[in-house]
Amino acid sequence: MPTTNKRARVSTLLGNTRVMALVAFLLALVIWLAVSINESPVVDRVVRDVKVEVDESMPAQLGYEAFGAENLYVDVTVSGKRYEVGDNVLTADDLTVTAVTTSVDSPGKYTLQLRAASKDPNPDYRIISKSKDTIDVYFDAPKTIDVPVEPVVRSSGNLVDSSKFLTQDPIPSQTSVAVRGPATYVEQISHAYAYADTSGNLRNSETFDATLKIVDENDDPVRYLSTDAAENITVTVPVYQITTLPVTVAFSNTPAAYIDHPPKISISPSTIHVAVDPDKLEGMKRISIGTIDFSEVESGTTSLTLRASDMTEGIAMDPSDEFSVTINTGNLSTRTIQIARPTIKVTNNATDLEVRPIREPITVTLIGPESDLAELTASSITFTADLTGRNVEEGTTRLALTPSVSSETCWCYGSYTCRATIRS
Repeated sequence: MPTTNKRARVSTLLGNTRVMALVAFLLALVIWLAVSINESPVVDRVVRDVKVEVDESMPAQLGYEAFGAENLYVDVTVSGKRYEVGDNVLTADDLTVTAVTTSVDSPGKYTLQLRAASKDPNPDYRIISKSKDTIDVYFDAPKTIDVPVEPVVRSSGNLVDSSKFLTQDPIPSQTSVAVRGPATYVEQISHAYAYADTSGNLRNSETFDATLKIVDENDDPVRYLSTDAAENITVTVPVYQITTLPVTVAFSNTPAAYIDHPPKISISPSTIHVAVDPDKLEGMKRISIGTIDFSEVESGTTSLTLRASDMTEGIAMDPSDEFSVTINTGNLSTRTIQIARPTIKVTNNATDLEVRPIREPITVTLIGPESDLAELTASSITFTADLTGRNVEEGTTRLALTPSVSSETCWCYGSYTCRATIRS
């Protein structure tokens, strides 16, 4: 009975037209695929941009590196069945192209043979040819040096109207570059120029994109080099507007009472022909020609000479100019105090060395109103030794001291020093 039912079901399926059509379709598809695979035509295909790798194992034993082989690519032609070498099957990542370096035995330029291969140890295709059979590569010991960047501004017209504006040396965004390459070529380097181009007629400071060019003594480019230069080197051209301004002076280490009410000052000449930042010129009523430390100010009248070349707020058009400065503090008193063991603080020591001031007696001269001077004692005065920019070495030396007085109206006159020991 079961056998009869099974035969009936098979008979029913065979009699079903839709089922038979599906079976026929699947069978035809299998046959077609089998025939397509077996009978697929052999085609040639160009695989583009296969990266060239330089075999540096042997040159490395001599201390050499390859230069000039970065970002080299070749096209490789392969032959195989279409389904094995199609665009969506075989890519540049499936192939290798190696530069053979067995001939490298000394520094110099070599023409290296290229060898193409499949990364698959048993590929179903053949490599027929390459777009290049050789490449030129330079081998040498690597060397790195720092080269100053020299900015060069090229203007198609006048850079500025020289009757109204002044420019100074252009400023590169990077003052030096580390240049690496084959020792033979690195030793030929003479300059690293940063070229910036402008149409000129500048009225303000401007920054321009620059092109870095590393050259030899004949200004010819040096090959095979790489640098740590930023992706975008720039050059800034400082521009200053020329004008005439009244002059003044600034004070440092000023007693509190004189910050808002400085002593009477007269300056001769009273004006200066100067170049200043155009952005700062608007609203500038006068310009400082220098800073006077209050320790230089005597009781009564003090006469000093300041040089235009020392000013920092602008650029004197005639740096040889000199200014006579007269400071009048009025009739103040003077007092001398001897400090047996002065308090000295050391600041801005950029080294690991210990700087220890020797606390020897110091005699100071104080200036101020008589009643305020009378209230001062040795403990009212402290000193600071600022080591900014100083070369600190082991041994014994003298330090310049800046006095500070705990008074709003009095100050120390004169210069002071102390001995100090410096040790690790």
